[in-house]
Amino acid sequence: MLRVDAAFVKMMEEVMEYIVVVGAKMSNTGSQSMVFQIVGEMHKRFPNKKVVALMNHKRALVENMNEIYNFEIISFCPADILYLYGGIQNVAGRMLGVSKKNINHIKAVLQNTCLAFDVSGYSLSSNWSGANSLKYLYQIAILKKYQIPIVVMPQSFGPFEYGVVFKQYINRLGKKLLPYPNIIFAREKYSYHIVRKQFGLNNVAISMDMVLLGKEVDQSILLKPTIKLREYSIQEGCIAVVPNNKLAEKFSLEAALEIYVSAINYLTECKKKVYIVQHSETDRNLCNKLAAKFHTNKDITLLQANLNCLEYDLLIRHFDFIIASRYHALVHAYKQKVPCIAIGWSEKYNNLLDILKQDRYMIDAKKFNKEELFKKIDIMLQNYDVEHMQIQRFFENMDEDLYQMIFRQIEIKE
Repeated sequence: MLRVDAAFVKMMEEVMEYIVVVGAKMSNTGSQSMVFQIVGEMHKRFPNKKVVALMNHKRALVENMNEIYNFEIISFCPADILYLYGGIQNVAGRMLGVSKKNINHIKAVLQNTCLAFDVSGYSLSSNWSGANSLKYLYQIAILKKYQIPIVVMPQSFGPFEYGVVFKQYINRLGKKLLPYPNIIFAREKYSYHIVRKQFGLNNVAISMDMVLLGKEVDQSILLKPTIKLREYSIQEGCIAVVPNNKLAEKFSLEAALEIYVSAINYLTECKKKVYIVQHSETDRNLCNKLAAKFHTNKDITLLQANLNCLEYDLLIRHFDFIIASRYHALVHAYKQKVPCIAIGWSEKYNNLLDILKQDRYMIDAKKFNKEELFKKIDIMLQNYDVEHMQIQRFFENMDEDLYQMIFRQIEIKE
């Protein structure tokens, strides 16, 4: 192992042209912000390298995206992943329909890539489909085939309680592939221990969320000069509610609506104006149904503009506090020193609020209780200025350098 030293810098500068990002979707604001962090950091450290994001978006949409962003995006859909993985999966990829031109483009990039970052966030888990975990592992296999060093950026893992069809295959494949990345960062102690134990790994470390640790990125590095950020005028004293459709998927639409309706009703009883903010495209339907419950109430506003993460930052800083179930909606609010009430269902939410000493504002969606929610809203209404200062102190004292940790782990072959 070598430090970020001359050897690694020389390799980066002289050997290959690309740095690749996998596991992201630009339709998810949190995922987008992770990509932006990589682009910004790599531009600063290795300005001669091109960052390319391989994303699960259709080619037509990718063409539009490449008119917006200053880094290249290539369509990398499940059919492409199956095709490039090889074997019987290659046949499945062909049947699903792959573009030979797109495949050749991906291959050309991978053949000339010196480093890959996985920013999946939370994919390797039986909380989602077994197919989703396989796609995650197949991506690692493809990068391994091209002998590309991999850094798995801070993310959550587990549980691994798959059904019979997937359990043995995912376990066997994980033990084969997951030792390959140079380092795997887990966001929480739970994730760290469970992924190590399940797959017998010794390349796992713990780190805070990469967006939480990240620095502000210059807009000109990320966006074409013609793209202007949208800003909104928000009246003082307002509260934002940021729903998450995964709450509806995990429990039910009715259960999710009950949680958010209860919060909004109580806030209006407290004479607060509320904005329902759509954080990601997949939350659109839930936000629409939630707003419909209050269509006659002029104190409730729906903001549904497909904001990018930079625009979300500009918006969220105007609120006294937010109530949110989107993990990176919480992270971005904290980065803007805006207090949060979190409604979550996995360890990543608990861990985030513990780190910021905001754990008294955590609500477990699995054990949702209206009275608990109302009590936390009352406490926040009385203390959001105090919490703002507490969050500000956290960032003033934060000294973890994620990228220094990363480049200490890159193995250099002489």
